[in-house]
Amino acid sequence: MLSFIEEYAAALVALDLLIIIALLIFTRIQPWIIFLGSSVVLYLLNVLPLPELLKGYTNPSLLTLMLLFLVAVPLERTGFMRRMISSIANGSIHRSTLKLSGIVGICSAFVNNTAVVSAMLGPLKRQADGSASRLLLPLSYASILGGTLTLIGTSTNLIVNGFVQQAGYESLGFFDFTFIGLPVFITCLVVMVLLAPRLLPKQKLAQESSSQDYFIERQIAAGSPLIGHSVQDNGLRRLERIFLVEVIREHQIMAPVSPQEVLMEGDVLVFTGDLSALELLDEFSGLVSPDEFDQSVRDNLVEVIVSPTAGLVGRTIKQVDFRSRFDAAVVAVRRGDQRLKGGLGRLELQAGDSLVLAVGDDFNRRRDIAADFIVVGGIETSRPLTGSREWLVFGSFMAVVALGAAGLVPLIKGLVILLAALVLTGTLTMEEIKARFPYQLLVVIGGALGLSQAMISSGMAEAISVWAGGTLGGLSPLGALIGVFILTWLFTELVTNNAAAAIMFPLAMALSSHWGESYMAFVMAVAFGASASFLSPYGYQTNLMVYTAGNYRLLDYLKLGLPLLFTYSVVSVGVISWLFL
Repeated sequence: MLSFIEEYAAALVALDLLIIIALLIFTRIQPWIIFLGSSVVLYLLNVLPLPELLKGYTNPSLLTLMLLFLVAVPLERTGFMRRMISSIANGSIHRSTLKLSGIVGICSAFVNNTAVVSAMLGPLKRQADGSASRLLLPLSYASILGGTLTLIGTSTNLIVNGFVQQAGYESLGFFDFTFIGLPVFITCLVVMVLLAPRLLPKQKLAQESSSQDYFIERQIAAGSPLIGHSVQDNGLRRLERIFLVEVIREHQIMAPVSPQEVLMEGDVLVFTGDLSALELLDEFSGLVSPDEFDQSVRDNLVEVIVSPTAGLVGRTIKQVDFRSRFDAAVVAVRRGDQRLKGGLGRLELQAGDSLVLAVGDDFNRRRDIAADFIVVGGIETSRPLTGSREWLVFGSFMAVVALGAAGLVPLIKGLVILLAALVLTGTLTMEEIKARFPYQLLVVIGGALGLSQAMISSGMAEAISVWAGGTLGGLSPLGALIGVFILTWLFTELVTNNAAAAIMFPLAMALSSHWGESYMAFVMAVAFGASASFLSPYGYQTNLMVYTAGNYRLLDYLKLGLPLLFTYSVVSVGVISWLFL
């Protein structure tokens, strides 16, 4: 049996890789489960020895990424970026796009871009002149572009660096990505400034659209004075800022609702409207939320976006049981510009859905929050930093980054010291670390590093190199480079950016060996291809965050994303080939 496994180890690893790709594209299984299963299978088959498997989880770049996620938690509670919005919104829409994209790009080069977008999303949505819908998508794109500027700007760059280290090459420098990322950022910034104001819709998000998008329901309780009277007699047709669209009676859905419809005990009334209209519904005696929660909890409303990798996707709100799992109740739901039907409990959740939750005291300590949701607004999910502590946290982080970039103190060592200081001073609690630790990302990257090692040790990488020499021998290095970039981009749009980098890196390195010492070109092609997510809301978290907030349609992503993707691809591939081929 062992001799059979040794003989066909390369074929087994290839089969494992194909299964991973198929599961990521065609199923809803979470990536961390897929990569964990891959690692277990490779270990049980003796293809990947335990020391080699564990080596992936102790990779310095992976540990650096985990530390960056944790020290970013108190950075999210600083108010620097929020205070910039007032100056950004002044002036013409072209000038606002330029200032916003420039500031966001610079911030995203050093701070997690999800945190940057989250900090600016709420203040931008409250702009009263209708400019927010023209700024939110550039906000996301600028954060993606800014992340390509440095080693720590995006998790993808750190993941790629981890693969480089594992392959036995020298670690990438802090600003190695800048030589490519800066010209890409500048040219794409010009495209956004010129096209975003023309191609994106102008709509007032804070007032007009909110009265149409939220999905709210109430149930008629026993003994309610509404029972036995029509919708019109109960005054449910004359409400301001809210409209009754459905009545659900057992398994029957009545829509549109007739004014003469007589209400019965247990009827669920479905409204669309502004969340501030919740107070209007409270005036009706016996009209309660199907998911009971008291007024003190209802006062704490928070808006979250369902993550593409969430275990909730494909399940109904009733099946999820929000109360016990998250210490929260669903108050309202939005899904882009779509009209939702059928009641909250029956609604099957999709990636990108915006949920307004009434949260309890234990909400922030639930581990699944960071894995299933992107928190974008509402109540402060943790205590804000003010005064000297705010400056101290921000200054300490920038000092650690500067020392690491200059090579004076290893970045991982500086982050360990900073994390310890944050915990000892109470700025970061152990409960926050447990709740925000990105264990899913740890498993995905650690498993991917193990798979990469298995490809090398089993001989699969060498086999790919031999195949490339025989089949692609007539192809120029530039042609192979373009092919790697396009494949990485396709995987990014189909799965996620991190999974795309994990799949493509070992394949790209195997191909690069056919062209001698030009491996760095293929490394950069994978890194920049994995960040080229501009055509849909689902390939990158920040795109998903602005999808519902901006009331965008998929067509809006295509209109601005296509010229941006073309510019990004041409400039990045051109600069990479000029520098390394």
